[in-house]
Amino acid sequence: MPGRMSIFVDAGYLFKQGAGAVLGAKLGRRDVQLDARGFVGELATWLCGAHPGEELLRTYWYDGAHKGVPSTEQLDVAALPFVKMRLGRINSAGQQKGVDTLMVRDLMVLSQERSIQRAVVLSGDEDLREGIEYAQDRGVRVAVVGINAGGDLSQSPELVREADEALVLPADILANSLARIGPRSSGPPAVPSRPSPPLTSGSALGMEGSLSSNPFAVHAASFTRAWLAKAPASALSNLVAGRPAIPRDIDAQMLRFAVEQSGIRTIGEEDRRAMRVMFWLVLTTETPPYPHRSETPV
Repeated sequence: MPGRMSIFVDAGYLFKQGAGAVLGAKLGRRDVQLDARGFVGELATWLCGAHPGEELLRTYWYDGAHKGVPSTEQLDVAALPFVKMRLGRINSAGQQKGVDTLMVRDLMVLSQERSIQRAVVLSGDEDLREGIEYAQDRGVRVAVVGINAGGDLSQSPELVREADEALVLPADILANSLARIGPRSSGPPAVPSRPSPPLTSGSALGMEGSLSSNPFAVHAASFTRAWLAKAPASALSNLVAGRPAIPRDIDAQMLRFAVEQSGIRTIGEEDRRAMRVMFWLVLTTETPPYPHRSETPV
């Protein structure tokens, strides 16, 4: 049986160091866009190529979330195959809390259970030393991966010395995955959306007007446009085939998005219904015509 490897990614380190390496600037998270699917795939390909006799168990992704509520981007990462999302919290000062603890915990559990024989940690935090030592004591080989930003890896020397290997992430993996987001105007965070043609249905226009006073429906419209901007044609076809029901995973993502944007953790059933109506309204009026059922959306 081949040995098994897991990859542990500190998203905070990735964004901060990656921006310096690829974009040559210290940027905030909101100024950097990551192609998570492409990055996870290329990272796994690189590491599995270096260890062809080993099987990748999964990639663990560690990040912070305001009030513990995942963003739409974090939900997208969590939905990737063979990726496990672990969320800490972001405090009022914008600092991640609990992320290192989660990473140490996973290193200890996976090594204790003999689930992996190799761990690859993309991070620079010295607080991970305890987890690395514990895994090594149980026969796991541990490599740390750094990101070179102008000659600075921003890694604790103690962490590097503790690991079995110290690797540097290939620059092309970062270059293919990170991009700078253009300047934002003041006001609420922008949500990516595809250009919206004018509404042609009088009834649809009237319905949108009646829903526009509901803030949760407005958040649902933003979510739907963002989802449409990224959804492949096959996903849209499958969604339409099941109308009027919204798949549970998409419905959950939409609700979490509304919670994140509004700061209100509990959304009543009436508001949820308004959100689902808005979802189908936007999808119906802002995509090319498609066959659909005539049932009232629920």
